[in-house]
Amino acid sequence: MERWYTLHTKPHKEYLVRDLMAQRGITAYLPLLQHEGRRAEPFFARYLFVRLDLAQVALSSLDWAPGVTRVVSFGGQPATVPDGVIQWLQDRLAHTNSREFYKRLPLRPNDRLRVVAGPLRGMEALFERRLSGEERARVLVEIMGRLTSCEIAMQWLERVG
Repeated sequence: MERWYTLHTKPHKEYLVRDLMAQRGITAYLPLLQHEGRRAEPFFARYLFVRLDLAQVALSSLDWAPGVTRVVSFGGQPATVPDGVIQWLQDRLAHTNSREFYKRLPLRPNDRLRVVAGPLRGMEALFERRLSGEERARVLVEIMGRLTSCEIAMQWLERVG
């Protein structure tokens, strides 16, 4: 019986794994967030979904596929994802672009964030405010012992805690 499973990929290998699964005849779904004028990015960094019958496709062939870190499992059993969840994601993301998504991301002044990309990657920041370009924010980062105001893309930020 075919079911949806989740694959955890190596960093930035989501597209590679999606294409590899398609070449093997396995249905793969990589949820993407559309950006205006730029390439869409994976909605879940390092994760994608595959629909298959584990009685016909060996679990080890997924675990050892290039770009795959592991099949997401709990208690030693591959975790299944209900069809309804995949359908909900597909419907939701089909009608959402990055501008709408980042506008709705609820942030308040002084919320703690982590920078996940760009030159400040790995640093913690305090949210100050959104800028007129909906996909950017002003944050405070500690540089050389003092808080410094920086402008940064919202997609490069994630909430801490």
